[in-house]
Amino acid sequence: MLTHTPFQWLQDIERRAKKLGRGLPRQEKVQQIWRGIAFRVAENALVTPIHEIREVLIFPSPLAKVPGAKLWVKGLANIRGLLLPVIDLRACLEGTPINLAKRTRILIINQAGITAGLVVDEVLGIKHFPEQLRDLDTPCKQDWLTPFARGLFAYEGTAWTVFDMHALAESETFLKAAN
Repeated sequence: MLTHTPFQWLQDIERRAKKLGRGLPRQEKVQQIWRGIAFRVAENALVTPIHEIREVLIFPSPLAKVPGAKLWVKGLANIRGLLLPVIDLRACLEGTPINLAKRTRILIINQAGITAGLVVDEVLGIKHFPEQLRDLDTPCKQDWLTPFARGLFAYEGTAWTVFDMHALAESETFLKAAN
């Protein structure tokens, strides 16, 4: 005859496990994590807050030309029924067009009421940085990035400039797309 019921056996196992088991280590300080989409324009490692990018696409081909637009307006893309202006980010801000390659991507933004696709050299994925590593004091080394730089993260040997897409969408340079 059993002296213990199955429930009592389970209680006994639980009691012994608690007695012998070690607790989880306590994390005294909660770290705030900053998340962003990392991308490259020329040799510049950039990251923008994840909520500022709607989608990442492979460069569509062909694009409909926009008569009277500046050269950095690559054209219009039909993305699931939405006509989307496609902008060469480097050509718009620095004057040098991006060379289209296998890794070229388009970042879809919807900022300040403007939906557009930004051509970048490469998208490097989602990056996570401890918020306390954000350096707001070091000035941006690239003049053409300075109006949109919101600090940087020096992490794993790379300086990631934080790029503000909202500031870009409101900038006069970006808004004056007509010749």
